[in-house]
This record gives sequence, C-alpha cells and structure tokens, in this order.
Amino acid sequence: METSVISKAEVRRRVLDRRKKLSPAESRTWDEAILQNVKSLITEGKQTVYTYISVRGEAGTEKIIDWYLQCGFRVAVPRVIGKEIYFFYIRGIQDLEPGSFQIPEPLLSCEKAVCPDAPVLLPGVGFSRDGWRVGYGAGFYDRFLSREPEHDTIGLAYDFQIFSSISHWHLDRPVRRIVTPSGIIACTGAM
Repeated sequence: METSVISKAEVRRRVLDRRKKLSPAESRTWDEAILQNVKSLITEGKQTVYTYISVRGEAGTEKIIDWYLQCGFRVAVPRVIGKEIYFFYIRGIQDLEPGSFQIPEPLLSCEKAVCPDAPVLLPGVGFSRDGWRVGYGAGFYDRFLSREPEHDTIGLAYDFQIFSSISHWHLDRPVRRIVTPSGIIACTGAM
C-alpha cells in the first residue's frame, strides 16, 4: 500500500494495467468475497439499492444485483443523459441495452428511480482509505452525488485498488465505505 499522496493519473495507470491482467478465476473468487461482504451491509427498512453494471475488470456486480433482487429489493442502475447520470429500476439483465461508453444501461421503458437516501454501490478505478475515489475522469458520479448528497456511498473494489492517500479536488465526493474481498473499510477521514 502507498504511504504518500498519489496522483489520479498514476492510480489510473497502475490499476487499469493490473485489471487487464486479472484472470477469470481471480475475478470470480474476489467477486464472491465482495458479495459476501456486501450482504453484511444490508439494513432494515432499506428497499432500494443503486448500483452499477460492471465492465472491463471492475469489481463485479452481476451476482450482487441478482442477490438484491432475490431479497426483494428494487435495484436501480445508471443511464447517461447528457453529462449526467440518472438511475432507473431494472428487474434483471433483460432490462439492459448497450449504452454510453459501451456500458449496458436500462431500457428507455424502465422507471426512473427516486429514492434519495438509497445506498449507492459505486465503481472506481482506485480508492483511498479515507474515502476519496478516482474514476475515469468524466465526473458523472461526483455530479450525481452533488445533486443527491443523502445517499450512503459504498465503493466496490479489489484490494489492489486501495491506496493510503490519493489526490482529490473540491468537486470530488468521497465514499463512506469501501467493500473489498478482504473486508469493509470505514472511510471516516474524508467526511
């Protein structure tokens, strides 16, 4: 783990290179461990979860989505509209179509999600232990969380995506927790 502040560009270079080298067996094992840790976060009274559709070596969400749906949760995933993301409810992968950046998005017929305090499972290229997140650089999630700041934010990542400290700027929005195969990191430093 890094001990000094690392730039966003360096985080992206290191992590994206490592993600390209992931074996299917590694991904399956780590995704199963993340799922088990996500299961421990379920809270009474919550009936909706916002999450992402994993692509290109991101921490996998397919089994997480299936599990939440089996538990009776409403699951919402993002669609890019202009420079913003909005979440829409899905019933499963049959409700997805090719979207922006070659990422599956909800069908146009899907209902818009309106649950401003639902937990949000976020992707990231890298995370710091105090909650700062490095994405791909477009700022979609930061803008979304600025619009809807009441969400409980939970990053999903493999252990090699965690750094002690990463650079950030005033428009970045930190996560409250990070779920990895090794466990759950409470990110109190960025709050």
